[in-house]
Amino acid sequence: MPSLRDLGLSSYEEKAYRGLLTLGSGTAEEISEASDVPMGRIYDVLSSLESQNIVRRKPDHHPRTYVAVEPNRAIDRLLTARTRDLQRQQTQYETIAAEVLGRLESTAPMESHFWPATVGQDEIAELLADRLDAATDSLIITATTNAGGLFGFEEVYERTIDRLAETLDRGVNVRFFFTERLVDEMPDSLVAELDRLLDAHVDFELRTTATLYNTYDVVDEKNICVYVANPFDRNMILGTIEVSNERMVRTVQDQWQPQWEAATSFSERVSDHQ
Repeated sequence: MPSLRDLGLSSYEEKAYRGLLTLGSGTAEEISEASDVPMGRIYDVLSSLESQNIVRRKPDHHPRTYVAVEPNRAIDRLLTARTRDLQRQQTQYETIAAEVLGRLESTAPMESHFWPATVGQDEIAELLADRLDAATDSLIITATTNAGGLFGFEEVYERTIDRLAETLDRGVNVRFFFTERLVDEMPDSLVAELDRLLDAHVDFELRTTATLYNTYDVVDEKNICVYVANPFDRNMILGTIEVSNERMVRTVQDQWQPQWEAATSFSERVSDHQ
């Protein structure tokens, strides 16, 4: 059962506070007797309760007389204190995480890494979901009939469409850049779902092109993830290469921008083939 100890009080502090509540007011000796807190500890316990603003001393009373703060205020003050503690802990953990990440990154031999992928719909869906979750500001996702081909495309996107909606709800600017063939071969159910999301979110765009030869994603203009095709099986992905080199990302984006501006909107491409 929850108790005041769950809000930060010690066992003796809880006993002293409850004892003082039953007394209304009392001296240290009276509180000790009512709460079963040893007399040798009672002054330290009462001092701690005072510092937490849930017990106060009556002025100009000899011997010292204490009064318990009413329960609703006491609980509010303890809750506020614990919330501040959690915020301080969060800040400490964030600082530690940043320092550890800096040390780990400093040991990496390159600004890129190859992540092997066990080929299957589960793994491909997980890769896509990771990119959606990682974005905080912007996300570009490309898709071609190369680098994995159409293997599991419908199932992968149907399984991650909810994650896309959540990403858009967070205010992330999402742009999909697909090959024309890929859009032409999409199932009607996926076309309808993408149409719905395009209508519902101004920060979501989807365009098509004929001049896209590999699949890659760009997260927050800082990290690029390139999908590596199996050279002997167009329907398989070996893994991904993640690069955080700003120059590399900028080079790809400089080439991407004019292609994007010249591309056809998703709705136009779909209507042309209906």
